[in-house]
Amino acid sequence: MTNIVNYGTLGGGFRHYSGLVPVDLASGNAVAAASVRIFHKPSANAVATFRGDIIVSASAAIGTQGGADLPENISAPSASVVIGNGGGSGLGNTSMAPNAIRWVAGDTTSVIVGVCVGFGPITLYMAKNGYQYSPATQEAWLFVETDPDVECYITMPTVPSPAFNLQLMSGADVQENAGQQSALFGQSGVSLNATLATTSTLPLRVLSSGEEIGNDTLATGFVAKVTFNRTRHYRGTAAFVAA
Repeated sequence: MTNIVNYGTLGGGFRHYSGLVPVDLASGNAVAAASVRIFHKPSANAVATFRGDIIVSASAAIGTQGGADLPENISAPSASVVIGNGGGSGLGNTSMAPNAIRWVAGDTTSVIVGVCVGFGPITLYMAKNGYQYSPATQEAWLFVETDPDVECYITMPTVPSPAFNLQLMSGADVQENAGQQSALFGQSGVSLNATLATTSTLPLRVLSSGEEIGNDTLATGFVAKVTFNRTRHYRGTAAFVAA
């Protein structure tokens, strides 16, 4: 097979180390029918967040419990490192956007809300600094694709053993590749961990290699197609959590 997709081969036909890239909905609906919702990332969050990262609900056990108003409602500067837009009506409330944080590899308990697909409503602070991602310890509002059946492409940098075709429908986790994060484009650097298993707490289910011609699963840097493990997703059968 000619490796025209695999990372590092002929430049690849896929923008690698992009985290999760939504491509299909299992319902058959167009991706334009996505279920994107707004979540709030508190300034106390110690990790940067990028498009393509898995996002989980904050709670009393992880992250900062609570929620936030939307930037366009904030009428006076907040005590946060990010100042609200300042010209809002002030008629909002702190329950409009639930708090959420980025998934950490190895997490076996947090409730997944989806994959980060963008940032907004944008604040003047982010616009002024030209941020395409949300730096650590800085407040932001996230656009999250919350459909539990969204199907995504993700890079697998290591060839699994047993062979990939013998482990389809298995579970998988992501792994960090900090050097592959793109602050310029705001793109995640996570990839799929090659240790596939049937452990019920894994966040993702491996579906296939996708429909990328020239995607060689016997060579490093190929692309896998995955979806969320519904038992970990808030729109599936995940446990209730006081966010």
